[in-house]
Formats: sequence, C-alpha cells, structure tokens
Amino acid sequence: MVGSLLFLVNKLNEMSRLFFSYRMADVISGQYGALIVLGQVAYLLGYVAFWYVYAVRVGRWGKNGLRLFCLGGVLVAVGHLSFIAALPPFAEYLFALVLLGMLLLVGGLIWFGILNLRQPVMSHWPWLPLATAVMGFIGFFLFSGEEITAVFLFFRTLFALGLMGLGLTMWLEKPVYLSDGGMNSAVNAS
Repeated sequence: MVGSLLFLVNKLNEMSRLFFSYRMADVISGQYGALIVLGQVAYLLGYVAFWYVYAVRVGRWGKNGLRLFCLGGVLVAVGHLSFIAALPPFAEYLFALVLLGMLLLVGGLIWFGILNLRQPVMSHWPWLPLATAVMGFIGFFLFSGEEITAVFLFFRTLFALGLMGLGLTMWLEKPVYLSDGGMNSAVNAS
C-alpha cells in the first residue's frame, strides 16, 4: 500500500497540470533516490507477501497467474530504480525491465483475476484483481506514449488504487492453516 501511495503521488504534478490547469513541482523526481528506493522496496515486499498469502490458497493454474503477477511486479520495481538521477548513465537500460515487467504483471493479474472470479480465494472484493489488471492494460498498453495524457493518468491512477486495494485485501485476510506431517503451521496474511 505504501508503494502504491508513492506511485500515486509520483504523478501529482502531471495530474494537477492536466486536470486543474495548475502547475506544481514534481513531488518525486530522480533527485529523491531514497524515496524511489523506499517505494520499490515496499512494492517488492508487497509482491512477495502476496505470493506468500495466496499461493497456498490456489491450485496450479492460480499459482501460474500469481507467479507472472509477482515476477512482473518485481521486475517493474527493479526497473524503476533507473529513474534515480545519481545512478550511472547505463542504469537507464534497467527501464527495459519495466516494460517486460508490466507485460507479465498485467497478464498474470488478468489470469489470477479470472480464476479468482470463478473460484474466489480472496475474502474481500474478488473482482478487484481483474478490474485492476484491466485498468493497467488500458492505461499502459492502450493510452501510454511519449506524451502524458489525461486518459493515461486516469487509468494509471485507477491501477494504482487497485494495487493499493489488493494490498488492503491481503492485509485483511485471515490466516490459513495447513497440515504438514501432523504439525499445523499458520500462514498469516498480515
């Protein structure tokens, strides 16, 4: 949820310019390397936690969707480190990870979202993974480009809110108890 909040704040200047015709300073720019690292570490932890919580609740197909989603998220997080201005020039090539990661993230979330609608594994808002994936697909694959547009920012914002909602859903999950060789172990969702 922290990573998604920073993801939202990242484009406040563009949203202000396009939606309210008011110019403001960039809240998170490449000069704030520590803030970028904080956001990406939060996302990394979130994707690992999402795997940890839901992989025990789904079958083989669900795990494949989760793998794509979580792996894609990790690649996007690592790739976003390329925005840190203090890194050497060759680090800009890390941005290729963002492109590949978004493809995997959105594809995996669509896959997981469809399976979650057919047989819900999430206690709250079973429609949220698919809705989040659709918003990400529309924003990042249909309306992104060289120039930032209001339509892109609208769907990007919905995608960020969806990711935040997925974090909240995960946080609200109740533990799942598994039996492993006669000993019970709890998988805690928080």
